Amino acid sequence: MMTKMMKNNLLVLVVLVGLSQLLMACSGDDYQHFDDYDPDDQNGDTTSVEEKPKYLWIDASANFKRFSHKDSIDHYLDKAKDAGFNKIVVDVRPIAGDVLYNSSIVKELTSWQGYTRDNSWDYLQTFIDKGHQRDLQVYASMNVFVGGHNSYDKGVVYRDSEMGGYTTILNRPEGMVDITNVSDKYGMFFNPAREEVQRYCLSLIEEVVKNYPIDGLILDRVRFDGLNSDFSQYSRSKFEAYIQQDISNYPGDIFSWTRQDGEPQRNYGDLYPKWLEWRAKVVYDFFEQARTAVKDIDSDVDFGTYTGAWYPTYYEVGANWASQNYNPQNGDYTNWMFTDSYKDYGYAGLLDVYMAGVYFSDVYGSGWYTVEGGLNNAQQVTKGDVPVTSSLYVDVYDEAPADMTQAVELSLKEAHGLMVFDIVHLIKYNYWEEVKTGIDNATEQESQ
Repeated sequence: MMTKMMKNNLLVLVVLVGLSQLLMACSGDDYQHFDDYDPDDQNGDTTSVEEKPKYLWIDASANFKRFSHKDSIDHYLDKAKDAGFNKIVVDVRPIAGDVLYNSSIVKELTSWQGYTRDNSWDYLQTFIDKGHQRDLQVYASMNVFVGGHNSYDKGVVYRDSEMGGYTTILNRPEGMVDITNVSDKYGMFFNPAREEVQRYCLSLIEEVVKNYPIDGLILDRVRFDGLNSDFSQYSRSKFEAYIQQDISNYPGDIFSWTRQDGEPQRNYGDLYPKWLEWRAKVVYDFFEQARTAVKDIDSDVDFGTYTGAWYPTYYEVGANWASQNYNPQNGDYTNWMFTDSYKDYGYAGLLDVYMAGVYFSDVYGSGWYTVEGGLNNAQQVTKGDVPVTSSLYVDVYDEAPADMTQAVELSLKEAHGLMVFDIVHLIKYNYWEEVKTGIDNATEQESQ
């Protein structure tokens, strides 16, 4: 996740808000304001280590060729079971926006990076069948507000003029720019505020839940592209309706760009905090609709999401994954930007599963930028509304197998469960035994 294409096109998740921004923002002790946290309490969670969920994530793009063969699915599900995992997450809608299941809505992804798979068999159903044979629960993962991959010009936004017209407009120093014309963006985001986009994404979610006996659904990229998104005239009209007033200076009343010492700087307007509130409401409302849609089809399907665990910067993408009982105005980070109502759009209470990405090489320590600190702070922000799953990024432990084991062990001791991202890295570094040892250590310590 620290390289341009995530070492073979796995640049996902951590670039949500920019890890470099996170590390700069969190250097020192700026965000240590959860002094009342008890790491042994786990928000009252009494689930035993043995029973805790242990997810292994299978990214679609990074593993496309490998899992285009049924015998590979057999082989690696056996390894996952032997290592101690009890759930797998199968990515079926990667950033490109096409899917790895039988769809009547969007094109099936059959070719990727020069390899074409045999699509005579159903990718998702095969994982479900083979997973359930091994007593592994199978969750489907979907990237939501994206519809194309810029690095390959692949996806629905490139071949469907109507969908291509729904991409996000960015307010950048050079002016208003459609994301499809920005070379440094790889994920082609839609405008989440568009009703057409929401209906389209909901239809894909409903299709999966209706047609496949999945145990859970994990949504990713349920957010805006970044702080510069979305500044279309469509969003302007929606925002004006929300605040019940016309904007005389758009986008300057939200923010405009100036230069200081030759570098672009944002100049924030009076409506900036209300704009952040509205964006958070857009995302909250979608989560509410998605949860209702899933539960109306099958109430037993777990409904969840993944985000990075660094809450202090998530206002940038409009994703308030906190509890509504957590008020960021009381935080030690920059709180002037949060309105009184911003907290009302925390969506933790809508979730059955929350995967908090603690994608850091430092295992122990306080702060948002270590596994321990990021996890503990995430539990405080969500306030018990949803069990927090500690989500690890294997690649940061490429030269530290012992730290991988410690991170697994810590996750199962202090969180409700564990998610390991991604199987491609477990295979690359052959860290199966490191994961198994971490699970065994946590189990043994609990029994002492």
